[in-house]
Amino acid sequence: MSKNLSPLSSRGKKIKPDQKRTERIYSQLTLEEMAIFEQLCREAGVQKGVYIRAAILSSEKSLSKPVPEINREIWSNLARLSANLNQYQKAINSGIATSYPPGMLESVRELVSQLRADLISD
Repeated sequence: MSKNLSPLSSRGKKIKPDQKRTERIYSQLTLEEMAIFEQLCREAGVQKGVYIRAAILSSEKSLSKPVPEINREIWSNLARLSANLNQYQKAINSGIATSYPPGMLESVRELVSQLRADLISD
């Protein structure tokens, strides 16, 4: 679930009686519209009700843009690379490895961190 949407969901939390959600919204959609809506919910990683409340309550502030699948794959690969770089840095710091120039791995790790941040920014 997106960080931005979690405050709008009461799942797993007790809510006060005066905050209980009793009102319902009914709408009819075409098959195509419903497919789009369901895809948006899947991409945001939230239930339909959470998505609707986020859209109603604060539109763009609550609904984050979905991260493309390719970016998720790259993020995952970069996370593994970053973990490996940390292990290399640890080996260098402990004197086990000596073949890399000092600071090189730190520079690469910073670049990887920046790339990861760029992949999920607007």
